[in-house]
Amino acid sequence: MKRPLYIGITTSYADGRISMSDNYLLAFLAQGAVPVLLQRDASSERIAFYRDAFDGFLFAGGVDVNPAYYGEQVQFDSVEIDDSRDAFELVLFRAVYPTKKPILGICRGIQLINVALGGSLYQHLDHHHQSKFEGNTLVCPQKVRVLPETPLAALWQSETAMVNTYHHQAIKRVAAPLCVNAVAEDGCIEAVSDTTHPYLLAVQWHPEIAQATCPEHAAIFRSFLSACEKKRAEM
Repeated sequence: MKRPLYIGITTSYADGRISMSDNYLLAFLAQGAVPVLLQRDASSERIAFYRDAFDGFLFAGGVDVNPAYYGEQVQFDSVEIDDSRDAFELVLFRAVYPTKKPILGICRGIQLINVALGGSLYQHLDHHHQSKFEGNTLVCPQKVRVLPETPLAALWQSETAMVNTYHHQAIKRVAAPLCVNAVAEDGCIEAVSDTTHPYLLAVQWHPEIAQATCPEHAAIFRSFLSACEKKRAEM
C-alpha cells in the first residue's frame, strides 16, 4: 500500500493540553492523509525533524499574532496573545518555507504567514460580522470575490463564493511575496498565495468546517495534498 501523506499541524494549547477543533483532522482524514499535531518545541533538533519528516504543513487557527512582530504595540483589549505559539510557529515557518514543501494557512495561519514574510495586520475589525450556527445551519456567511488569474480562481472556477467568518483580525500590509486571491465585500483580504513558492495558499475563513458539505472547500485540501504528493515525488 502506498505510504500516506503526513501533514504537520500547528495547535492551540489550554491548561497544558492541546486544544483545537477536530475538523482539521477530519478534513485530512477524508482525503486519506495522516494529520499530526505538532508539539510546541522550537529547539533546532525538533524543528529540523519536523522540517524533514512531514510532506506538508498546516498553520491552523487560534489566537492573535503578537503585534510586536510587525512593529506595533497592542492597541485593543480584544487582542489575545500566546507568545510561545508565536515563537514556535515563526521558527517552524522559517525552517519549512525554504524547502518549498506545501504550506496551507487557515485563519490565524494566513495572519502568521503574512507577518512571517514581512507584512502587518489590522489588530481589530469592529464591524466584521461573524458566522454562527443555528443547529446544523450556518448563518451570517460572507461573500468573497475571487480575483482572476490567481490559484484560487483556477481551483474554484468562480468569481464569487460564500465562506464562513470567525476572526477579528486580518491582513493590513500584504507581505511582498504574497498575491491577494480573494477579498470580502468590505475589502478585507480573505485569501493569499505566494508567487515565489510552488504551493502556499492561505485563507481567512475555515474551510475545514465546510469541507464535508461544500465541494469547493474540500477542493482546497485536495489541491494542497496533490501538491504534497508532487513534492514528495520530486525528492
